[in-house]
Amino acid sequence: MAEIKEEEGPSITEKRITTHRKRERIPAIYFAITLLVVMVVLFTIGNRNFLSAYNVNTITSYSAILLVVGLGQMSTILIGGIDLSVGGLMSFVSVVLVIALKTIGAWAFPLCLSVGLMAGYINGTILTRIKIPSFIATLGTGGILTSLALLVSPLPVVVPASSYGLLDIVNGTLIGMPNLLLLTLVIFIFFYVILGFTTAGRNIYYTGSNIKMSWMSGIDIRRTRNFAFMLSGLGAAIAAMMQTCSQFGGDPTMGKVYILQSIAAVVVGGTALTGGTGGAVNTLIGALILGVMENGMNVVGVDAYFQQSILGIVIIVSVALTFDRSKTAMIK
Repeated sequence: MAEIKEEEGPSITEKRITTHRKRERIPAIYFAITLLVVMVVLFTIGNRNFLSAYNVNTITSYSAILLVVGLGQMSTILIGGIDLSVGGLMSFVSVVLVIALKTIGAWAFPLCLSVGLMAGYINGTILTRIKIPSFIATLGTGGILTSLALLVSPLPVVVPASSYGLLDIVNGTLIGMPNLLLLTLVIFIFFYVILGFTTAGRNIYYTGSNIKMSWMSGIDIRRTRNFAFMLSGLGAAIAAMMQTCSQFGGDPTMGKVYILQSIAAVVVGGTALTGGTGGAVNTLIGALILGVMENGMNVVGVDAYFQQSILGIVIIVSVALTFDRSKTAMIK
């Protein structure tokens, strides 16, 4: 009696892959760009002065500083971590810069950069050596840095008039463009190149996507995590110096607002909190969204009590669009 062979169908793995492909979503950055365009149109309709030269300059100045600290924050989020110490670091660097300008002049700038890199290295070391989650580790170091800022200068400090010339590195102009924007462009290109075209940058993506497979592939996980947190410290330090120069003074509480703002800029732009997805362009779009949103709501007269609610809704929707639930067994 002849055997009847059943026709072989697709395996379970193939079915899962097919199903996953069918469920692939539009990249979150497209939603972010659409949101940005819609907001600009709506705010322009609400107030014709929204796109005035003065108001556009206000938006870009705020977004520039937020972008710089956000680019550093993005580096830690790409590896699946988070840096809550950026606020304390910015506050500390702010007062240190002003005091150092009085004593060592232009050397104050490389000193502050070193402080940022060292703070990032310490955060990475606590994470990789002591095995404390980045959320807790950076929350602790952020508190320490905030206390140090208040110890160094309990009150805001003003840059002496004799040092105003050194502030032109941020406040001056070059080829008709504000140095603040030119510096932001250079920093953006730096992060874009580091993350997209270097081995260290690609390792950040690989580690955030699948840390176990990255380790099996020979990637140095400790070094990669340390590098990501050092990038975050660098971004926070530069942003603090830019803000301090713009305001001609330092403030021991200056960075408080940037803790959540930097995270919001990253996730609203489409970088996933679960790591491995996103990039510098996403953070640029996110910083512009927050800058346009905050300024636009004030320009059109949205009640201050509703502004935080609107921002909260935008953040929740952004995370819902980018969160990779396959990396989390259970949502807690």
